[in-house]
Amino acid sequence: MGVKGQRSLKATETQRWTDTPLDMIWFFERHQARLSYEIRRATEGTEFELVITQPDGSQQIEAFTDASLLMERSVRLRDALASQGWRVPDTRGRYLGRMAV
Repeated sequence: MGVKGQRSLKATETQRWTDTPLDMIWFFERHQARLSYEIRRATEGTEFELVITQPDGSQQIEAFTDASLLMERSVRLRDALASQGWRVPDTRGRYLGRMAV
């Protein structure tokens, strides 16, 4: 018995969710340099990839079959970047001038 207002997903709906790209990108700045890392579904083979793009444009790709290990790695990477002085860009003031009043 389900909760009122909820419905179970049909097999086709479940398949559609698993086929949906779930990319996430984090951006970091330090001085004038920019670095990013992305979590994405792999196109072949393993299920997920963590892609680190260095300020010079070079990339390091790490493959994961276990989503929980990928998330643990992502947290460790974020913490390591923060301890090295990398910060999330402050974008709050960048677009205020473009907003209609």
